[in-house]
Amino acid sequence: MGEKPVIGVTTGFAKRNEFSQGPYVHQDYEQSLFLTGAVPVLLPVAPDDLTGRYLSLCDGFIFSGGGDVDPRFYGEAPSPFIEPFDAERDRFEITLLKKAVAAGKPVLCICRGLQVLNVAYGGTLIQDLAAEWKQPILHDQKIPRVQTSHSVRLLGDSRLCRLFDGKTSIYVNSLHHQAIKALAPGFRAVAYAPDGVIEAVESDTHSRVFGVQWHPESLTAGGDPLMRRLFQTFVTACGLSDEKVR
Repeated sequence: MGEKPVIGVTTGFAKRNEFSQGPYVHQDYEQSLFLTGAVPVLLPVAPDDLTGRYLSLCDGFIFSGGGDVDPRFYGEAPSPFIEPFDAERDRFEITLLKKAVAAGKPVLCICRGLQVLNVAYGGTLIQDLAAEWKQPILHDQKIPRVQTSHSVRLLGDSRLCRLFDGKTSIYVNSLHHQAIKALAPGFRAVAYAPDGVIEAVESDTHSRVFGVQWHPESLTAGGDPLMRRLFQTFVTACGLSDEKVR
C-alpha cells in the first residue's frame, strides 16, 4: 500500500475558559505518528452511532492518555483518592475499542488507554496507587515527560520483548496514579514495574492489540529509538490488510 495509514487518536476535553475549550490530546501523539509515516486524525467523543464511521475512516487506533476511568464501569464506588473522570468519554472509548478489536483493526492503548482496554474486557483498576498499593514507586514522575524515570521488566517470551531485540529490562516514563488491578480475561501481562505494577499487556487472540502504561509517544518525539520502533511497528501494521497479516 502506497498511502500512509490513517490512525485515529482518541481525545479528552480541555477547558481554559469560556472562550477556549474543546477536544484535547498531547501534541506528542501527532508528532510520533508524523515521524513514523502515518496520518493522525483526532477523534472527539461522539455518539455511539458515529463510532462505525470512525471505524471505516481509520486504519488503526490509539487510545490515548487522560483522566481517570469512572469506577462504575468496573463495578466499584469511587475512592476518596480518585481524580476527575468523564463517564461520557469512558463509554465512547469502550464502545469504539470493542468495535475496533472485533473488526481486526490494530489498536495501541497508552496509559489511560491501557486502563480502558482492561475495563472494557472485564478487568478492574487500582483507583490510586499511593493509597492502595503496597510500597509503590513513584509512578507520576516530576521530570519532563520526554525523560525516563523507572525501569520495566519485560517477559522474555512476549511480542514486546522480541520487538525490543530481546531486552528484558528497559527504562520508561511514567505519568499515572491508577493501574490495572485484576487483569481482564483474554489478556496477558508482559511487563512489570519494580513494585509489581503491570506496565504492558498483550491480547491472547489479537496480535495487533496491545497496551502500555507508559507514554511511548513522548519518548518517540524525544528521540528514543526503541519507542520509535514500537510506533513504527504499529504504524506498519495499520498499513497492512487483514489478509497480509494472516
